[in-house]
Amino acid sequence: MSTSISTRLISLRQEKNLSQKEAAEHLGVSQALLSHYEKGIRECGLDFLCRASSFYDVSTDYLLGLTDNKMMSDALFVEDEIPQDSEVRMSTVFRSSVYLQERLGIYGRKYSTKIRTIYILTIYKVYLSALLKGAIPGHESVKKELAPFITTGMIDHIIDSLVFESDSKPKRSEQLPKSMETIINEASRIVDREIAKMYKYSSKDSK
Repeated sequence: MSTSISTRLISLRQEKNLSQKEAAEHLGVSQALLSHYEKGIRECGLDFLCRASSFYDVSTDYLLGLTDNKMMSDALFVEDEIPQDSEVRMSTVFRSSVYLQERLGIYGRKYSTKIRTIYILTIYKVYLSALLKGAIPGHESVKKELAPFITTGMIDHIIDSLVFESDSKPKRSEQLPKSMETIINEASRIVDREIAKMYKYSSKDSK
């Protein structure tokens, strides 16, 4: 693996759309020192490496160029809470998904299969929306074939039918993991924000 840590630091900062000054503030170093790290003039220490790994939500092996896998695989599957659970990260989304899959799975294959199906449909809905709006690459023929027959509204209806299937719902008293709390809080914030936008637009239209 020939990718250097300096190249990875630059790439990760650009992915977050951060200036060097902004990234340096988040990482607790001066802009000059971060510049040296990114140019390969100086080697960073273990403390900085760990902070960069946490901030960019990637493994230290990825930063060091030892792997192309960004995910911190070992930490994702630990049962105990990890510091990243308190922040909205892809690892938090993944860990909350694992939590739901495992907890529903203990009540039988039916629950486990249902939650997996809902995940699949939700991801497919986002993909379909992005494809039809030209946000991601896709063949025009595929768009023409999908658009008349499959809509995101249809997928919502299928998801609703799965969620509201009559089941004997098990009751279980259990404290939610931090990753799940973080996802719930972020989802609530997004819903509140979008409802406020919709109300603002509807108020304008009524005038």
